Formats: sequence, C-alpha cells, structure tokens
Amino acid sequence: MDVKILNYETVIHPPAWCELDLKALAHNFEQLQKLASSNMKHSLGIIPVIKAEAYGHGMLQIAECLSACGCKYFGVSNAGEGLRLRAMGFKQKILLFESTLVSEVKDIVKYQLTPTVSVLEMAYALDRCAHQAAIQIPVHIKVDTGMGRLGVNEDQFLGFVQTLQAECPNLILEGIYTHFPVADTDRDFTLGQMRRFRDMVYSLENQFITFSYVHAGNSMGLGDYKSDLFNLARPGIMLYGVYPLEDLKKKVHLKPVMSVKVRIIFVQTIAKGRGISYGHTFKAKEDMTVAVLPIGYSNGYLRSLSNKAFVLVEGVRCPVVGRVTMDQIIVDITAATLSGRIPKIGDEAVIMGTQKGASISADEVALWADTISYEILCSLGNSLPRIYHP
Repeated sequence: MDVKILNYETVIHPPAWCELDLKALAHNFEQLQKLASSNMKHSLGIIPVIKAEAYGHGMLQIAECLSACGCKYFGVSNAGEGLRLRAMGFKQKILLFESTLVSEVKDIVKYQLTPTVSVLEMAYALDRCAHQAAIQIPVHIKVDTGMGRLGVNEDQFLGFVQTLQAECPNLILEGIYTHFPVADTDRDFTLGQMRRFRDMVYSLENQFITFSYVHAGNSMGLGDYKSDLFNLARPGIMLYGVYPLEDLKKKVHLKPVMSVKVRIIFVQTIAKGRGISYGHTFKAKEDMTVAVLPIGYSNGYLRSLSNKAFVLVEGVRCPVVGRVTMDQIIVDITAATLSGRIPKIGDEAVIMGTQKGASISADEVALWADTISYEILCSLGNSLPRIYHP
C-alpha cells in the first residue's frame, strides 16, 4: 500500500515555532554596512556569516533575503554549506572558514568556492586541481594571532605565504585574515593582535605581496574597533539583531530577527504543596494556575532553564516552574490570569520575542541558561519549524 507522507506544517500549524522577520534582517544588513564604512577607512563592506543554518535562522532563506539586499559575499563553515548555496543558484563569492580536507578539493574548484588555506598540503592539492581545470582559484590565508584554533602560526606566517606565491601559481592570494577571541573582554590583547597582524601584512607588502581583502572583525571587532588596515568585516550575531556587548547599542540600532512562540496545550490549578515536573524541584507555595507549553530540550529549549526562565502569556512574564522536560515545560500563569483575560488552551505564549509591549530577548534566555545568545539561537532555530515574514 502506498503511503503519502505529508509535511505536517502544511496540515496544521506547529505547536511551537520560530518566526523570522526578514525586514529586520534587511535593516540590520544595511546598518552593519554603514558601521563598516564608519569603522574601516577602506571598507569594501561585510561578509555576512550564515554558517550553522545562519545561527539557526535558516541559511538558504537568509541568503535569499541578503541577496535581494545586494550582498556580494557569504561566509560559511565548510564546503558542504557552500555546495548547498551553489545548488540553490547563489552566485556570490562564498568563503569557507574551516580548514578543508584534500578530499573536498575537486568540489571547491568545480563550484568556485573560496577556501581558507592554513596548511601546505591543502594548498598543493588545490593548486594541482586548479591546474587540471585550467583555472586559477582565490584563497584566503588565516593567521592565528591568539585564537589558538585554526590558522598559520605567526612565526611561520611569512614563509608560508612566500611558499604559496612561489609554488602554487594557480592560487590567487585574494585574502588574509585573523580572528579575535577576546574582543569583548580584553581590549589590550585585541589591539595587540591588530598591531601584530598589521605588521605581517605590511611586511608582505614590502615584498610586493598584496591582498584584495584584509579582515579580522567579527561582530565585536566591527562594532568596537576602528581600523585603517581592514577593508572587510565578518559580522554574525549582530546580523541577527543580537549585540555581543550591551554598549554597542549606542553605536548601531539593530532589530531581533528571531522570535519563538508556542500554543498553550493544557491549563490547570495546582494546589498548595504539590510538586511539579520531574524530581519535584518546585513545590507550589500557594494555589496556582499553570499552563503546559509544548517545548522542551528536544526542541532546543535547554534543561538548564528549569526554574529560572520566564515566558510571556498575555504580555505578562510568567516563570517556568519545575524541570524542563523533553518536549514540555510548565509555567505559572497565575499573574496572567489577573490581566483581565484568563489564558486558555490554544492561546499563544512567547518564549522569545514581544507580546503586548513586553519582551524577552535572546540575551535574557542565555543569562537564565548560563550560556551565550549564540547557543540559544542555534538550539531553538535549528530544532523548531521556521515561519518567515517578508
């Protein structure tokens, strides 16, 4: 017997979902372009970072919106993400941030992706493959000035670039970059990185080795550090309307792109003294009204939010009581029942976003969970159905 499988979203509105405001995304892109022009003397704009499903916002849909805004360059993690963009017809330059494997070289060359090169073995493989295809391919070189993750070590940097120039004629040394690990917490260290990186770039220029793109600024680097060396920035979190540091709100006005909403699936009265959820980590100190919401750690709502977080019901902040379970949380809506309208099954509650003038931000959810907003966006956005508002 043939069974037709339907996408349940086409049949019924999901009980928990993300809403993505594409107008907010376009606004943020424009604001970050202006910020780049202000903070970089020779700005060529920004590379929006859309890796990891655009921080949970949906890589393809975000890329489509940014394309309509005139975006000319995308930043992704790896070749797989780049190939997805190419398969959907995106023609922009696509920079791969991760060091790639030799096994991926043919796809990188065939689909004209721009790899990061930090290892000679990879450079040689790219050069051979480009030679066989009778083309030259652009690459960016990453230097590790303090992240301790990927990149050529500073003391090996000069020899590495000279080797590429001398032995890899089919590679175009298009870009050079580094990364800031503590731009939000250690300004002196970051300024030291910038000075050392500048000296490296200038030492190459003295040997007539120049790059079209010189970049280091992530969201924090773009927002809080001016430069006459860098001409490109790589904002990620700010593109989605979240600030890496509160002080940046004074410098650029951004709008949150993601909201997370659910529908109440159950309402009941809990008597004083009763325990709630696994382990009874919460016991009612008085009679209370609770609502059950269909979201839990399987949907990216972290278990660490147990007994700490709030959600909006009727525009009122209502605490999460008891442990977060796999696919449900329990919320004390007693205060919301006093708002003039008693919440009922099917009503909308807001996990993150705005309702009746009240709001809960990704930063607040992250604070309650003892993590960062990046994890909150990725966890929720990559677990829940997404609904886009153009």
